[in-house]
Amino acid sequence: MNLQIKTINNVLFASLVVSIFGLVAMYLNYTQQSDQIEQLRGQLIEKENQIVISNEALSYTRYQHQLLAEDYSRFRDEQSINRVLH
Repeated sequence: MNLQIKTINNVLFASLVVSIFGLVAMYLNYTQQSDQIEQLRGQLIEKENQIVISNEALSYTRYQHQLLAEDYSRFRDEQSINRVLH
């Protein structure tokens, strides 16, 4: 009887130790994943900012092209009028 109690206690203690190691491993995995998520979140914000800057630069370039096209159109119109008048 005494041997059975010791065996049961040893099995229960071993189960407790394994459970504790499992919990520690789960906690370490959780903290590692949290760190990775924060790092990825920072990278995502940086990429979003780069996209915003790129979009602003593209909009500005399109605006410049539009102004140049309007200037060129006015220049061509003036040239046509000058040819007709002379």
